[in-house]
Amino acid sequence: MVAAFKTILHGFLIGVASIIPGVSGGSMALALGIYERLIAAVGNIAFGTLSVVFEVATFRDGARERFRAEWRRIDGSFLTWIAAGGAVAVVVFSQVMVWLIEKWHDPTYGFFCGLILVSIWIPLNMIRRFGAIEGLSALAALGLVLVLTFSVDAEQQLEDANRKLEMKRASIEQTTASQVGQADAGRMVFLVLCGTIAISAMVLPGVSGSFIMILMGVYFDVLQAVNDRDPVIIGLFVSGCVLGLLLFTRLLKRLLATFHDATIAFLTGLMAGSLVGLWPFRHFKTVGDVNVGLERVDFGWIIPPIDANTLWTILAFLIGSGLVVVFIKHDQAEAEKKGG
Repeated sequence: MVAAFKTILHGFLIGVASIIPGVSGGSMALALGIYERLIAAVGNIAFGTLSVVFEVATFRDGARERFRAEWRRIDGSFLTWIAAGGAVAVVVFSQVMVWLIEKWHDPTYGFFCGLILVSIWIPLNMIRRFGAIEGLSALAALGLVLVLTFSVDAEQQLEDANRKLEMKRASIEQTTASQVGQADAGRMVFLVLCGTIAISAMVLPGVSGSFIMILMGVYFDVLQAVNDRDPVIIGLFVSGCVLGLLLFTRLLKRLLATFHDATIAFLTGLMAGSLVGLWPFRHFKTVGDVNVGLERVDFGWIIPPIDANTLWTILAFLIGSGLVVVFIKHDQAEAEKKGG
């Protein structure tokens, strides 16, 4: 029971790290000393695992024995407790994150910027040899993020936000959300894809799945869905996560095995590029009302004035940076102990 509680706590800490942009669940697993076991367990999951589960569900002969053998092979109890702890963290902290972003937008983003800026050191330190290919890979990723960031039309975002709120108002008035789902089938497929990519990013230390979600524009939607207990959005995103664990993580592992340094360099470029999109100080407009909720739409950057908000944002940035520095020092100390 003590071992199970400890594993649940580990899952909780990994879950907290995974919902904060700039902090990697993989990095937290490394700090807790369970990274290798976690990757091995997830890597053992295959379609054969689902086949055994189906056999149990259909009461096939000998299914229980095969299931128990498969459960031991994939370290099922360990994965279950990790998942349970992570789920609790997501449910609890998603509400906190929504509140922080609504009430303390600039300091919250300042905190995220501090986390990401210093976290870049983690994947950089994983690159064994940084040559021309790795440099080009990092620059390509950085360029991709910059193109995506600066190609965003703020006016289109404002129009989309108003449309989204009108759809929400209509669903409230009609007491059904079915029309929203039917009208936005493309968005549903996109949520599955986002779940697939985000969970794949979480496999790697130093790569934030939440950052990938922000990059793809679904981070706050998923947080709000968890807060609102929206079964459609949550179900679609979780389906993508499961698909990613079964398929995309294997692709990433193969890329790392074959092109390790270039792959890590590309992911580092993505992280660096995210700092551009997370600049806290912007012109913005808030749309909506108390009935359907308020939504903030950001426009161009501004130079921060010298006021209390800016000071709080700088303080939050320093706290975020400091936390990652402490985290890195802890990793280094643990590595030295194991090496000694």
